Amino acid sequence: MAFTGLPQRTGPLSFGHANILRAITIDDDPTRLNLAMVFGAPADGGIDRVAEQIHTLLVRHESLRTTYRTTAPVEQRVTGDGNLDVEVVDGGPDPLETADLTARRLRSKPFDLSAELPFRAAVITSDGAPRHLVWVVSHAAMDVAACEILHAEWHALSAGESLPPAPALEPVDVVDLERTPSIERLGQAAVRYWESQIDRVPQAVFTLPHTTPAKNDWLHPGLNIRSRTAAAHLETVAERTGASTSAVVLAALAALIGHRTRNETVVTTSLSGNRVVRKLHGFFGSLAQDALLPVDTTGLTTFDDVVRQVRSAGLPAYRHSWFDPNAVWQVINGVSARRGISFARDLVFNDMSALASAADSPDPSALGRLPGVWIPGHRPPVQESPELGGEMSWLPAEDIPCRFFVCLYQLDAEFELTLWIDPYVLDKSEAEEFGRSLLQLLAAAAGAELPLDAIPSLTTLAPVDRGAGWHLSDRSWIEPDAVRELLSEVMGDAPHLVTIEPDELLGHRLTCHLVAPAAPESVHERTLVALPGRITAIAPHRYLVHPAGPPADLLDDPAAWAALPVVAEASGRSEGRGTA
Repeated sequence: MAFTGLPQRTGPLSFGHANILRAITIDDDPTRLNLAMVFGAPADGGIDRVAEQIHTLLVRHESLRTTYRTTAPVEQRVTGDGNLDVEVVDGGPDPLETADLTARRLRSKPFDLSAELPFRAAVITSDGAPRHLVWVVSHAAMDVAACEILHAEWHALSAGESLPPAPALEPVDVVDLERTPSIERLGQAAVRYWESQIDRVPQAVFTLPHTTPAKNDWLHPGLNIRSRTAAAHLETVAERTGASTSAVVLAALAALIGHRTRNETVVTTSLSGNRVVRKLHGFFGSLAQDALLPVDTTGLTTFDDVVRQVRSAGLPAYRHSWFDPNAVWQVINGVSARRGISFARDLVFNDMSALASAADSPDPSALGRLPGVWIPGHRPPVQESPELGGEMSWLPAEDIPCRFFVCLYQLDAEFELTLWIDPYVLDKSEAEEFGRSLLQLLAAAAGAELPLDAIPSLTTLAPVDRGAGWHLSDRSWIEPDAVRELLSEVMGDAPHLVTIEPDELLGHRLTCHLVAPAAPESVHERTLVALPGRITAIAPHRYLVHPAGPPADLLDDPAAWAALPVVAEASGRSEGRGTA
């Protein structure tokens, strides 16, 4: 399919593009950020009509004709002339299954975003007539909000309707918008917000023992949960608290995750579409970025309090989700180094419920869901068991690069979400109990204002056992043995010892004892380099240098080190940071 004579443009990357391209570039599997959808093809007109509709969308949206230079100077390039190969695939006895398999095949191939168009298409036929359109696109070109627009436009074209005028702003134009004084101030405020939050949150929500076997992949099975009853429960709690139903879901997740992990602050990365400026309403492209939303339950007594906390924390979080990703990652890395932590983006919440309204059927249920393949279409009504108040089913594992990924799909007549959970965090039986507990919590909260101390009675999912090998330090659960392992790698055979003692401000303070001529500043810098990815270790808070170490048989004796004179002392924390 050829296109020619269209405007050609070149410009810098917008924040959304830079955010996604950074993720694609550093990811060991860039296909994770490919989106796949299957739509119905128009009933008449044959292959030519399908090709005409694809051509219409290709001409209409510059993001579908954009390639990217990812090395300096980074830029986006809108091409005016080119060709798109559209596969035609015989659907065989089950065209929809063929469409699903075709979508997964096309999604599994990385895009060369510097040389090829950022989307692929295939037409699935039955007896020579088109039945389904497979659309696979790089996240660099489209986010979920753009998926909603795409489906609405495809549906309108298939129904023979004309499309309204395209939005005025294309991705290249967003760069100019982001350079206006008001948006620049918004971005600067976002950087300050992220700095203030990273300065006080736990480094990880899901802390696994450092002896957990290394993972070879991020394949997580998905637990799909559906319930009509829970949808009514959500409405009841939302009406009572003045929050959105989405906020109630997030509060329930935070309450259960806090119970499970023994964290008073549950740090959620919630994905934001960033269509907050009127000029961006209807924008077709990729603007999605992270909203950092810590839910602090310290001092709260009821679940309604948690819902209100999510609502109040969500306002600044989403307001500060539009930013220069390079600046924010400098902040994340800088604050992490200043605190001596390794910040982990391990809990992600993605509310995609708006996409349910884009289904072919008036019923918003779908045969398939992102992050796999989105296939609009009617599913059988949910079969709710009286004991559960809903139904749960397992989905094939997906490659999800975080510990706990929540995809929220429906919030109106039916509540539906999928939990993609690292099996080392919750095994299948524990994940099922988490799902049951979620529905039970919503039911209890709908009946009356629920005390937080009643949550343990709603679930058999026990809190993680934090025995003698765990301590809370600077809001993070750590293992002193993991810190000692870290310092052993840094120090090699040089004498040293890490000790831990209670501290009124931090909970527990870590001290690393060294022997002259060891330079504590150098040891600390090497420790920070080795720290990333060790979510149960942090860098020592201070370093003490002794003129000589204790006898060889007392090198592991804290009292022996404490009795030695100190010739130098250095802090493992920069001045001026706030602490828990």
